[in-house]
Amino acid sequence: METKILTPATVNDIDFHVRTYRTALKSNLEVTINSLVNSHLKMESILHPLGSNSKKVDLSALIYSLLRLPHQTDQALKIIVGQNLDIFTQSGYTNVDQWPETKAFSRRRSCFYQSSKHILACFTASISDIDDLVNLLIAFQTEWNKFHLILKSKYKNPLDFQNSLKTNKLSQELDISENDWNRLITAFGPQYKLRLKRVFQQSLNLRIQLLAASWVNYTKTTQKWWKHIAIHVSDHFHISRQQIYFVSSNTHSLMNLFTGFALKNQNKILSLIKTDRPDLYAVWEQIQSKESLLQSNDFLYFVFKFYSDNLLKTEFLEYQQKLGIISIPNSHFLDVDVQIFPVKNLIHSADSRLKISKPKTLVKSEALIFNVDYPLGFSAYHVLTEILENVQKVKGVYILSKAAVLNSQIGDIQAPRLVFDEHTQNSYIFKNCFNSFFPFVNNQGSILTNQKAVSVLGTFLENEALLKNYFENNITIIEMESGPYLNAITEASYDQQTPKNTIIDLNNTPFDLGIINYTSDTPYSQAQNLGSGSLSLNGIEPVNLGSLAILQRIINLEESI
Repeated sequence: METKILTPATVNDIDFHVRTYRTALKSNLEVTINSLVNSHLKMESILHPLGSNSKKVDLSALIYSLLRLPHQTDQALKIIVGQNLDIFTQSGYTNVDQWPETKAFSRRRSCFYQSSKHILACFTASISDIDDLVNLLIAFQTEWNKFHLILKSKYKNPLDFQNSLKTNKLSQELDISENDWNRLITAFGPQYKLRLKRVFQQSLNLRIQLLAASWVNYTKTTQKWWKHIAIHVSDHFHISRQQIYFVSSNTHSLMNLFTGFALKNQNKILSLIKTDRPDLYAVWEQIQSKESLLQSNDFLYFVFKFYSDNLLKTEFLEYQQKLGIISIPNSHFLDVDVQIFPVKNLIHSADSRLKISKPKTLVKSEALIFNVDYPLGFSAYHVLTEILENVQKVKGVYILSKAAVLNSQIGDIQAPRLVFDEHTQNSYIFKNCFNSFFPFVNNQGSILTNQKAVSVLGTFLENEALLKNYFENNITIIEMESGPYLNAITEASYDQQTPKNTIIDLNNTPFDLGIINYTSDTPYSQAQNLGSGSLSLNGIEPVNLGSLAILQRIINLEESI
């Protein structure tokens, strides 16, 4: 008889933890983060593997949470969470949006901090925001308090600690590698010494209060976001009367490709980096000598980010206006930036990889590209539903997002044919246009078509048992947005609301549909996990290739009219 080795944590432990904090937060009073720690640790999150080890700080988990929480979190006594200003006002917190605003480095979420009462107010756009915020706070407090106890044990005299911190000997005395220490102080931010002093001086006992979390309020929040957009563009056109291609990606790749501004200013940009970023200029020289596989265009797009908000900002904005591009910043209602591009002006792109065969046809296009800075998790459903309900016609829906992938390397590209959604427990089968249309070569990695993906509840809500279960079912792409988007697309394709626990056939959607994922994380690799950092220069090619494929698809469709 075969003996099975049981995994310490099971898939059911994740479900138990989710139920634990979701039911606890239904209380109209404060809930201590401490009361949610046990179920969090029991599930053995792949992002928090050392959580139960009291002798060792899980630096990756601490860094991950530091980067995704406002820096005032360790000064707060309470975190209040709501969907819109009305919710905060009804709960006695008036003019929350007049409090000083604060941001996390790697998470888009509107937050405000009242220092006099040590209250952090966070706006949420969907249940995914709740899942994300709660587990970030649990990991943050757990590792902070562990770090506090280790420091107090190591340095009995506060003066010894202060001297060690002042002389930069702390990392050596704590046996933390130089690389990990640099990552940690970067995550703590410019005031890292002050925050490390706080770690030594105090443990955390954070409390969280969910003011309201009804479906109706999430819908209201998204409606207000849409009205904000409609007002912003009202001098140009009536947004609800337009024909659009909806794109969920980021705010830089489409902009770079559409404008080609970095390519038009190549000499100026190269001159700048040669002077103040010689390490990057060395990469450029490697590209020119064919020692690097990186495309020169992609390199220029990458380095342009260092100047787009300062030295070249005015020229860049003027060129965007010339091309009719409208950028709409996020509102407090929903922290999702929007860019609107007139398709006809794609003829001005300087990127030679885009092939325009019928410029006279393309220039007559009246369609718009409606690009959103991809929302977190289930808020994707609310965003796309609002758009589908309010515009004249959606001609295509394209999703470009990063993912943790079990069968590839950083920089690879995947196109799924099936997505399993943990929110609805549905399996969506669909005709992904990029499984048969991807006219570009990935020089630095692979392009894997006809894959299977899963949209998970949250980054912390995964463990080895869950990943093993998915891998055994040939599900290799792990992300958060595709399932919620397909949920909305289902309601645009059928005459009923999306069912649950079933297989949904979306092979005949009323518009073109494409999903591209690129590998940003490899959970089975100790070297690359969700806490390791950003893709940086190594990952710029797959992002741009995905955006190129989307733009080329739109060009081809408009030229075929």
